[in-house]
Amino acid sequence: MVIVDDEPLALRRLKVLLDDMPDVQLVGAASSCAEAADVIEASSPDVLLLDIRMRDGTGFDVIEDRRETDHPFVIFVTAFDHYAVRAFEQAAIDYLLKPIDAGRLEQALARVRSRYEEERDGSRIEEMREVIENLRAALHDQQNDTESGDIWVRSANSSFTRVLLSDVHWISSEDDYVRLHLDKTTHLVRSSIRALETKLEDGQFVRVHRSALVRLASITEVRRSPSGRREVILENGEKIAAGRVNFRSLRELFKRNDLLSDS
Repeated sequence: MVIVDDEPLALRRLKVLLDDMPDVQLVGAASSCAEAADVIEASSPDVLLLDIRMRDGTGFDVIEDRRETDHPFVIFVTAFDHYAVRAFEQAAIDYLLKPIDAGRLEQALARVRSRYEEERDGSRIEEMREVIENLRAALHDQQNDTESGDIWVRSANSSFTRVLLSDVHWISSEDDYVRLHLDKTTHLVRSSIRALETKLEDGQFVRVHRSALVRLASITEVRRSPSGRREVILENGEKIAAGRVNFRSLRELFKRNDLLSDS
């Protein structure tokens, strides 16, 4: 087996999980599409555990680069919303949702083992092509979701919840994820804050810190606290620290709206 993921922590977790499975032999690991191509070429694995979106491309690119007679069995790894999941299910190809659960990984590997009992013929290659096309279309739809005013997030029970951006007060960055802060709950979504910011409608959110975006409509005050802390006050009472440069921009933005305070 070869594992491919551009998140160091995710790659390390996969290695730990696979080390506990005695019938699995890990022959290589890669953290990019380019590196994956070399590792697969050198090791000719029977199974590929493949992340979908990476910094230099997608897992689809890795698969399409393989010769038609030399396709390993693929288990996709995804943190995407219900569109991608449905595409996988309809095409009958297994997938894992991040963060990966050990039991779910074992289940996926069991499905791969059963596939070995079947003929490895052209029908599987055509099926893989169908999966790739379905997922490319699904990812295109997903990219448009944020612009339409909502985000689909994975719940604890692996179901999916639609979150309206109009209900999100602010967004914080947590490594390779962002956390959506609502009135009484939060949701974790796999995305960088920079990538999410580019998909948000102009004027809807404003960056107040390198790791925080705040919905303009939720801001009630921009101020310096008595201790000198630069902060943004939200309508629900939350206080978000503001960066020096961002604070200056916010002061200019809100000067006309009487949202500033020096107290």
